[in-house]
Amino acid sequence: MNKPSVLVDLRNCYEGFAGIPQELRLLFKMFSDMDIGPLAGLASGIHYLAPKFKKPRSPYERVMQQAQVLISQDTKRFAVPTPIGMLPGRLQRMVTYPAAMLCTLGRPETLDMEIDVSIFEDYIWSKLFDKTLPPRDRAFIHRARFFATRLGHENARHMAFLPRILQKKISSEAWDVFFAASVSPYRVSPNTAMMVRYYDALPLTSPHTIGDPWPHALSHGRMLERNMQDGAHFYCDSEPVREDLLRLFPKAEKRVTTIPALLASEFHPESCGTATLSQILRRRASAATVAARRGDMHASVRMFMAVSTMEPRKNYLKLFQAFELACRMSDIPMRLLVVANPGWRSEAEVVEARALVRDGLVYHVSGVPISELRILYSMAHAVVCPSRAEGFDYSGVEAMACGAPVLASDIPVHRWVYGDAAEYFDAYDVDELAAMIVRFAGLPRDEGHLGDLQDVGFRQAALYRPEALSPKWEAAILDVAQRTRQVEAG
Repeated sequence: MNKPSVLVDLRNCYEGFAGIPQELRLLFKMFSDMDIGPLAGLASGIHYLAPKFKKPRSPYERVMQQAQVLISQDTKRFAVPTPIGMLPGRLQRMVTYPAAMLCTLGRPETLDMEIDVSIFEDYIWSKLFDKTLPPRDRAFIHRARFFATRLGHENARHMAFLPRILQKKISSEAWDVFFAASVSPYRVSPNTAMMVRYYDALPLTSPHTIGDPWPHALSHGRMLERNMQDGAHFYCDSEPVREDLLRLFPKAEKRVTTIPALLASEFHPESCGTATLSQILRRRASAATVAARRGDMHASVRMFMAVSTMEPRKNYLKLFQAFELACRMSDIPMRLLVVANPGWRSEAEVVEARALVRDGLVYHVSGVPISELRILYSMAHAVVCPSRAEGFDYSGVEAMACGAPVLASDIPVHRWVYGDAAEYFDAYDVDELAAMIVRFAGLPRDEGHLGDLQDVGFRQAALYRPEALSPKWEAAILDVAQRTRQVEAG
């Protein structure tokens, strides 16, 4: 069998440091190292309408056309037709995207706009991969090709609200596999197998924790249903997520598999002095709470840590209540370090965090790169993972890889991902979590019970390293491509 070619939708790479964007960057790099066929990335991002693609007549026109695409992507602005351009700014913005979708109805997205990596290397690296991958990996992007579509991913996603007959198609016939990070708005060519990396069904199962829940749940649900109807193969990041998906689509069992989330190799123990720690805390202080910030971290303080976007299902309000209670219960000096960007529905969490920062109990940072995050994990006395609902929860595994003991809420995903390498508490019981924080604060970090947790944590984190998961992904790609070829041949 010829080695399968793979086209990866890189839309999520334009987003933040952690979670889905982080794993997608790691997966694309991993795919480039595998013994498979040609690899390409679909570099169309969140919002844009590129100028109409025309066959370039010269090298200058070719570069100029690509530059226009990247400008449209980077600035979310583009040249609009003259009639629309004459409208006032706000009305122009309201009309442009619906007009773009209407103008492209019935036309598949073509892959004839290739981004020349030799010219636009800095854009490809800095916009898509730099937030996660180390500089030494930069050369790998020259082993792949990169394409853009005219309409852009987000506009294609908006079309999920329209009847299925209007679903945006993509001309993928030159590729054996189309890989999507989360559900996809696209319908691929018949000879192309679709692989969907599925992270969670929370827009459907926990809508009360999601921002703009109605459109979010509807678009997620419709894309999920259509991907299922089109025969896509789903690869869940944990077994509880697979079970949730099969509750929705029980007949799809043969097309739903679990491959755990990927841990970046850059997570490993790296301690530093208190001065360096204080410098990181000052430099990365969150704009949401920096005005309330007081003082630096002292060496004698037990630093507990939580890492995740600040939103309802992450359970920060219960964590804040428990930590404040723990500080009243114990004479041991403790501080809580929160590494979190404010997310949807986080107004109450931000207010509470600002008050605790003002009281000197909490440090709040955001936008922390891996090189600094591993230092924070390594210096934490323990890491708390308090979520009420998760698809995987990277923070506990990252903490284990850096040698930090983990306290985790007792939810199925945490039990599956962390195993015996964490201690568990009731996510709804503030008193229980406070008592556990006090107990951990009274124990030495690298010996006894916490030392044992550290050793088990190193072994648990190894399950999610690239060397452990790369064979599973390579086998999955080869298997799904072969099955699709057999269907086409038969």
